[in-house]
Amino acid sequence: MPHSTDFITSIPSLLAYFKTKGIDHTKTHITGIMEHPFPLLIPTYYANLIDWYDPHDPLRKMVLTDNLEKVELPHELDDPIGDVAHSPTPGIVHRHSDRCLLMLTNACAVHCRFCFRKNILDKNAADLGKALSYIRSHTEIWEVIFSGGDPFMLTNHTLQKVVTTLRSMPHVKMIRFHTRTPAVNPQQVTPDLLSILKQSSPCSVVLHVNHPKEVTNEFIESVKNMQQAGVMLLSQTVLLKGVNDDAKILEELFKKLVECGVKPYYLHHLDLTKGTNHFRTSIAKGKEIMQQLRANVSGLCIPEYVIDSPEGYGKIPVFWFNHTSEHTYEATTLDGKKIIIQSNTLTK
Repeated sequence: MPHSTDFITSIPSLLAYFKTKGIDHTKTHITGIMEHPFPLLIPTYYANLIDWYDPHDPLRKMVLTDNLEKVELPHELDDPIGDVAHSPTPGIVHRHSDRCLLMLTNACAVHCRFCFRKNILDKNAADLGKALSYIRSHTEIWEVIFSGGDPFMLTNHTLQKVVTTLRSMPHVKMIRFHTRTPAVNPQQVTPDLLSILKQSSPCSVVLHVNHPKEVTNEFIESVKNMQQAGVMLLSQTVLLKGVNDDAKILEELFKKLVECGVKPYYLHHLDLTKGTNHFRTSIAKGKEIMQQLRANVSGLCIPEYVIDSPEGYGKIPVFWFNHTSEHTYEATTLDGKKIIIQSNTLTK
């Protein structure tokens, strides 16, 4: 686990970082920014990628607290994708019969200000024994998806123990890891972690990457190392107002990812998390961006644009939704469930 000095965890520690880097804090436009119940957590590596003199720097927006986070709208939710209703035992979310989430940690390598699981990051209620027993007894589970928190923040000992146990279950054929770590602190992708990923084979890693500035030489090196360990690499991106809600920015990001061997997998419409409305674009704008990408970019670079439904049905492709009235979108899932979304709750 990285040393605590590798992270910025408060406004005072941010000011101390500025001092070590010779950054004039009076020119960084952070006056008036307050501490937040969801605290700062920024790896020093990631802070080094930010132009702190630019208040509109996209990486800065994603990780620096903003007073707008305290504006919570009535339709915003503590559990915006319906995890609780599909959690049969602590540490498991089981929405779809052939796969489940295994959520063993509330730790992350960074605190993204738009995080959809802020409600669990102050506690860790997972029960490893009960979670593994659940997977063992549910033989329909073909794939186990490590989520959280960030599974790459687990100790190598714990991660190896869990992977070994899962690999002893004949019905578990695939293991998947969802992580932001390689994009925000790639030094944590160590030889020991790579060895565990190799042991997990066949496995996939879904990398959370939101902006071309995150695709650094260090990130690319971690990608190459994971490829050499036999990992299938995909990416997911959250559509964020003022960060990447532009077809040219996403084109650059997705092309860079494909060039280093990562297939863009999901583009997420922002969930209805409390205090995130300043990041939210409209569905109409998201569809327009996707149409521009489809017209101008190779299909290799095109992810599926999805909404994670608040009712807990999982990820629904945005283009399944029909605009039925001024503020209403409707879709029907493959199992016949009708989903109705009020578009005015998904836009600013």
